[in-house]
Amino acid sequence: MKILLPLLVMLLGGCAYQSPSSSFYVLSTRAQAAQPVQPGLLLGVGPVNLADYLDRSQIVRRNSDVSLKMDEFHRWAGDHGKNITAVLAEDLARILGSEGVLPYPWSSSLDLDYQVLVDINRFDAAPDNLIVLDAQWQLFRKHPDRLLQVKRSHIETLAADDSHEAQVEAQSQALAQLGEIIAAALKSAAGND
Repeated sequence: MKILLPLLVMLLGGCAYQSPSSSFYVLSTRAQAAQPVQPGLLLGVGPVNLADYLDRSQIVRRNSDVSLKMDEFHRWAGDHGKNITAVLAEDLARILGSEGVLPYPWSSSLDLDYQVLVDINRFDAAPDNLIVLDAQWQLFRKHPDRLLQVKRSHIETLAADDSHEAQVEAQSQALAQLGEIIAAALKSAAGND
């Protein structure tokens, strides 16, 4: 009995331990609304492809250029790639002043004017709270189907502090900047049509 009592206390103490609770985050649009560029414009945004290390539920931070930290208790709320696609589409809709900006996937019956495809190679926080978004994107005119531009955008924003919330806010700002760059290319292409 003397042996069972300490064992029972240890077991009960182990049951009382609670693991830390998880926090969940979403990117959000940060672009400012503008005057419409081209009435009736239909722009498809996507697919957006993520580097393998980003295509996960955990928020990723860099320890160094070659070392990453996946945080088990700070996670994306839902599919990270879909969140990026939706936010980039909403940023572009605001910048272009258009309701015709659609995130991938869209109905095959839609007759798009333009489509932008995005490959995100890096989108994380460095140890100094620097957020880096490195993306290659392609802008297509759909009628006739023609590649207009292939660009690589390297965007850096600084998070206010080292919290996950500040990281996600700075990542939202970086996506809005990418939206501005893509919108400028689209405005130029639409002006030349």
